[in-house]
Amino acid sequence: MPASARLAPALTPAPHVPSITAPRPMLRFGAADTPRILEHLRALDADDRLLRFSHGIRDEGIAAYVASLDFARDHVHGLCTAQGDIVALAHVGVRDGEVDFGLSVIAAYRQRGLGRALFGHVIALARLHDAVRIVCHSVSPAVLHMAATSGFRRPGGCHTAPLTLELRAASRCADDAPASSRAVA
Repeated sequence: MPASARLAPALTPAPHVPSITAPRPMLRFGAADTPRILEHLRALDADDRLLRFSHGIRDEGIAAYVASLDFARDHVHGLCTAQGDIVALAHVGVRDGEVDFGLSVIAAYRQRGLGRALFGHVIALARLHDAVRIVCHSVSPAVLHMAATSGFRRPGGCHTAPLTLELRAASRCADDAPASSRAVA
């Protein structure tokens, strides 16, 4: 078992368990984890593959995608079972101040807050890298809902444009607000 898997939260598939709200250790995967990443993505059914990749993709395409991951440039993070099986995965690309990402959660682990944890991690990672914007190309209703509730908007109101979150504009607005209007923690 890889060393990182020992840090993973102990999760068991149980659809009746309420959403997980406690923080979980987010693991960063590397080249040595490609077999587990491949196994995770291949476990997605045809509908989930469509939602994750925005097009139908077979096992060969997933294998090519995993082989093309650049772990030095991109960020591949996720959550695992205690046995080291990846149950939630985010691939985050940071390019020229813009972040693009893809998320997936194994069906047996949904409705437990894992997707939301990944989504929040993507936003935090974008800010850490001083990204100007995050672009969401997903067609997944769950991801689109998280994006909308996180302030993502379609540029110019165009319904075919990807959802984007302008990070610097949002942080400038908060910084420019009068001290009296800022929330006190």
